[in-house]
Amino acid sequence: MSPAVSSGAGRAIWQRMITQILWSFRQFARRLWVRAALLSALAVVVAGVAPLVPSLPLPGALSVSAEALDALLSILTNSMLTVTTFSLSIMVSAHLAADANATPRAHRLLQEDSRTQTVIATFIGAFIYALALTVLLNIDFIKARDVPFIYVVSVGVIIFVVIAVLRWVAHLAGLGSVEATIDRVEERARACLKSRRDAPFLGGRDIRKTEIPQDAPAFHAEGFGFVQNIDTAALDRIARDRGAAIYLAVGPGDWVDEGAPLGLVQIDTLDEELASTLAAAVVIGDRRTPDNDANQGLIVLSEIAMRALSPGINDPRTAIDVIGRLARLMATHPQETEMEEPSAPRVFVHPMDRATTLLATLDPIARDGRTFVEVQLSVQRAYATLAKHRDPSVSDAAMALSARALSYARDGILMIEDMHRIAAVAPARHMAATSAGDAKESVVEALGEERNASHFADI
Repeated sequence: MSPAVSSGAGRAIWQRMITQILWSFRQFARRLWVRAALLSALAVVVAGVAPLVPSLPLPGALSVSAEALDALLSILTNSMLTVTTFSLSIMVSAHLAADANATPRAHRLLQEDSRTQTVIATFIGAFIYALALTVLLNIDFIKARDVPFIYVVSVGVIIFVVIAVLRWVAHLAGLGSVEATIDRVEERARACLKSRRDAPFLGGRDIRKTEIPQDAPAFHAEGFGFVQNIDTAALDRIARDRGAAIYLAVGPGDWVDEGAPLGLVQIDTLDEELASTLAAAVVIGDRRTPDNDANQGLIVLSEIAMRALSPGINDPRTAIDVIGRLARLMATHPQETEMEEPSAPRVFVHPMDRATTLLATLDPIARDGRTFVEVQLSVQRAYATLAKHRDPSVSDAAMALSARALSYARDGILMIEDMHRIAAVAPARHMAATSAGDAKESVVEALGEERNASHFADI
């Protein structure tokens, strides 16, 4: 291997390792108490650093007494307690509204909203900061020479709080609304798709381009749940140290049973310790997360559209908005191709199954919106756009699912003129489809794999 290639591969490995570290850090930092605790710790830091700071020279006859500091801290404590209580009640109400009007999965995304968490953590942290300094001041831990420095820092905290309040007021305008929730979910979905585009096959190699050894031992899941993250950098380090290759059987978002095979290892002997280490690199949790699961954000968007089409809400325009966003996200996501210098060259990964993604997103909307002409028109326009995709799996699935959507429309649309309008915008190849059986055969043929065909067993 040439030095240039070796250097490039080394950089890719480090980038992948940094990505995994950042993923773990994000999961930790998204907890509200973490941000509040960091700001709360400022009180202890300020009180501890104050004796080490030279006395601040105040201009003219200005002076800061302990009584003035106590009054400032009292104002900050009382106001922050009120603001924090009010803000938490608003946040809970907004999240419950998103849960009721959008989908519980969108509610989870709102819980991780960095702006909301930062603002509320600022309020809680400022309250605890002022409360802690008041206690330290009352027990004479803070000396007279330290008061000016602490007063100046406290004024800085107040300025920080004022900025947070202004941001919070601007953020409240759409908090919890369906439109703002859709924007938030689309933003997360686009970020996840971009991450997958920047690191195709999770930084590994295309498993379709290699021959999987049939006698390779497997490492298994140690619990039930969804695959939330796969540390391909760690797997590649293990494989490189052992002179092995790893063939993953799962991807982010897949459900696994306890004891299910997560992958194969091309190695002579797979001991229990090594198998446990390999399994630890595949993070399994009780729910899907949108960080590495590129399909989760798209599915959440689809759930919002389905909720909008329910008889209790009856909002087809929201469903049409979501259809357009789904089509845009999937149309602009290119075909997954292996990198020239993968960061995890010894790890082989399956590509994203985007045909199944279409089945899980647009198809349920077409089913639930079968009585709405405008929804069926929007679905067929989306399929017509995706039928031109460069990825054959996407274009074939779009053509096949278009026929399935026409079957839904024939079941729900009352006027033949409306059916003609819908058929006119459908991909041309399926305009002649006339039965659900034809749609079934077309879909199974387009999706190809036996595991996908099982989705249509009851059609």
